[in-house]
Amino acid sequence: MARRGVSFGGEGASSSRKRGGDEADLDITPMIDVTFLLLIFFMVASTMQGTPDLDVPVARYGVGVETRGATIVTIKAPKAGTEEATIHMGDGAGPEGTLDDVRRFVEEGLQEDKTQVVIKAEREVPSGVVQEVAKVVTSVEGVQFYVGVQDDR
Repeated sequence: MARRGVSFGGEGASSSRKRGGDEADLDITPMIDVTFLLLIFFMVASTMQGTPDLDVPVARYGVGVETRGATIVTIKAPKAGTEEATIHMGDGAGPEGTLDDVRRFVEEGLQEDKTQVVIKAEREVPSGVVQEVAKVVTSVEGVQFYVGVQDDR
């Protein structure tokens, strides 16, 4: 009697056996690949934009600050042909300076018992410049700063 070769599963298993429930499973690997490719495409193709500079609105409410007993820092808009705003120590008529000069000016005002600092800026001054000046002012301990706005009257 001759023996016949019989296969019992494993690597050499015959493909004639049916798999039962395996055919109903869905392979989502290609869908995940496409999702990641789209994600990478939009991350590379998109541009990052910061928030645009805002125009300071006219004041409607609030209490005014007495400017006679305060240190005043004025920021003027960039003039034609220049790109940077200018910082002036005083109410627009003082000398022009840098952020280091602002710190010294505020410290000198604090020695004269001027604990309030008013930052005035023209409407065209970018808000980032005002924030930089405010950061320098608040780094001096013992002062309160206010942002000057246009009166609506």
